[in-house]
Amino acid sequence: MEPLLILLGLAAAGGDVIGGLVVTAPSRIGDRTLGLLVALGAGNLLGVALIELIPEAIEHAGSNGALLVLAGYLFIHFFEHIFAPHLHFGEETHGATVVDTHVTSTALIGLGLHAFMDGVAISSAFVTSPGLGVLVFAAIMLHKLPEGFTIASVMKAAGTTRRWAMSAAGLLAVATFLGVLTTSVVGDLAPYALAIATGSVLYVGATDLMAEANKAEGILNPIMVMIGTGMFFVVLALVRFVGIAV
Repeated sequence: MEPLLILLGLAAAGGDVIGGLVVTAPSRIGDRTLGLLVALGAGNLLGVALIELIPEAIEHAGSNGALLVLAGYLFIHFFEHIFAPHLHFGEETHGATVVDTHVTSTALIGLGLHAFMDGVAISSAFVTSPGLGVLVFAAIMLHKLPEGFTIASVMKAAGTTRRWAMSAAGLLAVATFLGVLTTSVVGDLAPYALAIATGSVLYVGATDLMAEANKAEGILNPIMVMIGTGMFFVVLALVRFVGIAV
C-alpha cells in the first residue's frame, strides 16, 4: 500500500475527529461559519465529481461506468433515508426526549456509510491515478469537518457525555480509513469501485451539502459554492505543477 495513500486516509479520518472536537470544545465555530464551509465543500465536490471523477469512471469501467455511478448515487440515497432520514450537516439542538438512542444508532450507521464511501472514493481514485486521488482527498476533506460536527452534536443532543460524542466521531474516522484499506486491495475491481464511489461523492455534494447551502438566504453561500468550485481548479493546477499526472 502506497505511503501517500495511507497519509491521505489518515488525514481524511482526522477530519472527522476534528469535527467532533469542534462540538465538544468550550469555544466552537458558529453555525454561520459552518454553513459557509458546507457551501465551500459543495462546490468543490461538484467540481471534482463532474469534471474528473465521472469521465474517469466511464473511461476505466467501460460501458457500465455510468450505470455504476447511478448505482452509487442511489445506494447512498437509499441508506441515508433508511438510517438517517432527518440528519443535516449542522448542529443538532433537540432535547434528549427527542433525540433518543435509536436516532443516535441510525445516525452512526448512516454517516458511517458516508465515511466509508469517502475512503473508498479516495483509495479507488488513487489506484486509478495518484493525482486523481489527491484531488478527491482535497474535495472530501472540506466536508469531513461538518460530518464529524454532525455526529458529535447528535450524540450531545441525546444527552451523552463529551467522551461518547468524541467516540462517535472516532467511529466515523475508523470507517473512513477502513474504506481506504478495503479499496486499496481490490486490484482489478478498482475502476468499478471508483464508479460507485463517484455516485456517492456526487450525492454528498449535489444533494446533501447543496441542500444545506441553499437554506441560507443572501448571496454569500452561492459565492462560497463558486469559490469551492474554483478551489478544485486551483488544486488541479497545483497537482499538475508538481508533476503528478491526472
